[in-house]
Amino acid sequence: MSEHQFWRITLDTNPDNCNLNCIMCEDHSPYATSKAERKKAGTLRPIMKPDLLEKVIREAAVMGIRDIIPSTMGEPLLYPYFDRFLDLCHELGLRLNLTTNGTFPAPEKHHNVEYWARRIVPIASDVKISWNGASEATQRDIMRGTSLASHIDNAQRFIAVRDAISDQHYCSMTMQLTFLRSNLDEIPALLELAIALGFDRLKGHHLWAHFAEIENQNLRNDLVYAERWNQVVKHCQSVVELHNRTATRQFRLDNFFELSLENLEDIAPNGACPFLGKEIWVDPSGRFNVCCAPDQQRQTLGNFGSVADTPLVNLVDSDVYNQLLQSYQHHTLCKGCNMRRPA
Repeated sequence: MSEHQFWRITLDTNPDNCNLNCIMCEDHSPYATSKAERKKAGTLRPIMKPDLLEKVIREAAVMGIRDIIPSTMGEPLLYPYFDRFLDLCHELGLRLNLTTNGTFPAPEKHHNVEYWARRIVPIASDVKISWNGASEATQRDIMRGTSLASHIDNAQRFIAVRDAISDQHYCSMTMQLTFLRSNLDEIPALLELAIALGFDRLKGHHLWAHFAEIENQNLRNDLVYAERWNQVVKHCQSVVELHNRTATRQFRLDNFFELSLENLEDIAPNGACPFLGKEIWVDPSGRFNVCCAPDQQRQTLGNFGSVADTPLVNLVDSDVYNQLLQSYQHHTLCKGCNMRRPA
């Protein structure tokens, strides 16, 4: 058996189900054609069946994986078996790592913000709420179908439940965004808002420009915006440093590092893959995926089998997976991956 240190797994349980149309989303953006094309062809991706859900979670637990993420493609709270997902985490002692779009949808009448918080917080290591504007206009324009006022209200209600039971279990709260030209100047205000609301972390990612219509949102293809980004990074770091001198709980920034202005195409020169040998992705059919790169692109890395017909532990010890571990630095996709961090 090869030596891996897997600690987290993501199950893309319901990638075609979302109630928002965020402009940068691979499938639900107003500029995306993939979902419409699948719907027209009658090939919408299925939701993960409950028996496969249970199989994967139990096999992951046996492997020693302790952090589990429900769908990051689509809104996980719209997954019809999400309560079963939570029950399995409770039973197996797994920590839920949730990314939600912040609308806290209610497939059932009793599924309000407080219901979700009471179910999620006691087993969650971290809850990330997607957030992309400090002004109503920016938030609405990027995350279409939402509003800043609703986001603030929902976050306050969720965090109130977190705080009420924090002496029993502390669930970290993260405000998560995509770094874009249209929200760049609002990032300092987002940081102040996150601290004021009781978040523990501000995390972001640089843009995967899936569509020509949003290529001009990229901070890394224009020196002026890259320089401005570096200034924002320095400012945010200084704000957090000052805040943490007297804060009861330390606030954190994640992925706030300066870009190399001499080589904007490489976000992290010599940076290692943060996923291979550490994290696992499984799609609704059970297909084993190696990372969170856009689906069509990551399929160029190879076919790694399916959990539907092969035990998870065998898939991570396959020859094809271990070959990728040794050779990923030479793949074009990996060289340009914006999830790497500086060495």
